[in-house]
Amino acid sequence: MKSLVELMHSKKAAGTLAATTKAEISLTTFAVLGAALGATKAQKFSDGAASLVTSDDFLNELESELGLPGQGETEDEFVARAKASMFDMLKAKLK
Repeated sequence: MKSLVELMHSKKAAGTLAATTKAEISLTTFAVLGAALGATKAQKFSDGAASLVTSDDFLNELESELGLPGQGETEDEFVARAKASMFDMLKAKLK
């Protein structure tokens, strides 16, 4: 089974998955925070958050925390658990 880092940076997905994920995170964060922080601060924060989430260290840590899907765990349940873990990691790292 491929690791998250391998999936994000595989030649087949290079230039698509990692770049698209980073761009989507950056745009979403900027859209949410732009009015509250101002354009410059929101852009800096969103770029930093996007870089963090797509970094090898973050992906390895997330993968270690998640492990494999549990016995009888559905794909939707696994994705929900992954989202919750990612959100908790982001809160801890962006304090």
